[in-house]
Amino acid sequence: MDRYRRPSAMPRVLAIAALGVLAGLALTLSLSLPRIVGVTPEGGASARSPITITFSRAMDHASVESRLQIDPGTAGELSWSGNVVRFTPQTEWPSGTIRVSLAGGAKTDRGLPLLAGRSWEFTISGPRVAFLLKTNDAVNVWAVPITGGELTQITNEPAGVREFAVSADGTQIAYSALRADGGADLRLVDRDGQNAADVLLCPEALCTAPAFSPDGKRLAFERYPISSGGQEQPRVEVLDLTTGQTLNPAPDAAHVTRLPGFAPDGRLGYVNATLQAIAVYDFAAQFTTLIPDSSGDMGTWSPDSLYIVYPEIVFPPEPTPDPDSTLQPEHTDRFFSHLQRVTVATNTAQNLSGDALVEDGSPEYSPDGGWIAFGRKALAQDLWTPGRQLWLMRADGSEAHPLTDDSFYNHSAFVWSPDGASIVFMRFDVTDPSSPPEIWMIDKDGANARKLISAGYLPAWLP
Repeated sequence: MDRYRRPSAMPRVLAIAALGVLAGLALTLSLSLPRIVGVTPEGGASARSPITITFSRAMDHASVESRLQIDPGTAGELSWSGNVVRFTPQTEWPSGTIRVSLAGGAKTDRGLPLLAGRSWEFTISGPRVAFLLKTNDAVNVWAVPITGGELTQITNEPAGVREFAVSADGTQIAYSALRADGGADLRLVDRDGQNAADVLLCPEALCTAPAFSPDGKRLAFERYPISSGGQEQPRVEVLDLTTGQTLNPAPDAAHVTRLPGFAPDGRLGYVNATLQAIAVYDFAAQFTTLIPDSSGDMGTWSPDSLYIVYPEIVFPPEPTPDPDSTLQPEHTDRFFSHLQRVTVATNTAQNLSGDALVEDGSPEYSPDGGWIAFGRKALAQDLWTPGRQLWLMRADGSEAHPLTDDSFYNHSAFVWSPDGASIVFMRFDVTDPSSPPEIWMIDKDGANARKLISAGYLPAWLP
């Protein structure tokens, strides 16, 4: 019999197995612990950019919100969507650096701790105006500070850009990117020109006139099918940016539709040329309201979504004995336009232009809904000018008065600043068709008119 017995290997095996189990448990636990997988914005941001934090797991909301700090302190609203918390400021961020921190210790909905927090910062520069500018034989989106200064190129499309739109929070720009075959696809790009990407390819079609929904989840646009005979009649479609699905909101898919524009409450307005009406589509009810419109112009929504103001065709009155109230000879046998304010719920209209002998168009509500900027060309003999001027009126049509008096310049494409203090617009010399359009800015009281750029068109506010 052996004096010594070899130790059994079983305890060692068991120990190794136990260590493996513990390692597996540790790995499982580490994989289960929550992590911060993304934050926005970083670097530069718009004055209304929301702050978002994306977690790897569902979180206990209160434990996250209590550990979130923003410097300087800013009033706003916290909201959740799945694993993403969003802070939306009530007003514009102050210029300068915004610092954000989330301390560790927040928990998941099952009590697992967030071991590592996150701190970062972003910078708010002054507001800018985006616009279209042709350089090197291609039109692209550019931007300029409202104080003037160096231009910044935002898109870089070789074949050019046809039209664009800025999201409500100013973080993204949607645009139609032209192709060599004459069509155009829809793309999105960050406000600083980064992360340009296709959102809708349009083979055998030109997709243009993009319009963001207020929440940024939908993009309305015009689709022009292209056949061997050229461009066909357009139709309005709506792209769901979360699912990639498209919708034709027209009662009949064959109707000619164009000029989409969202109401602040999310309903979609557009022109139905087939029915000679403005159509208002309610996504929730899947119902369309029709407003008679012979001008083919969508006009503008009021900030409370109750009204649409648009130019409607009217015909000149019979000549009067008063020579000062008669039309210029060139207008006596043609129609012109007055601004109509329609209450959408009741489909009742008010003529905001009154009995004036004028052509009114391009209406745009102020952010508070109290004023309407519009273009006016007087047609009476004693007031007639070649160009259309920028005018202002109260929302009920009262106190109409001009802000510009440049007889030989046409003024259009009016855009209010978010605070309602200024208006950006485009103007061009009607006596010189070869001169490029200019982009100007003017205070609401008509003071401080200044030229932002000498060549550019279709301005949009870029906060």
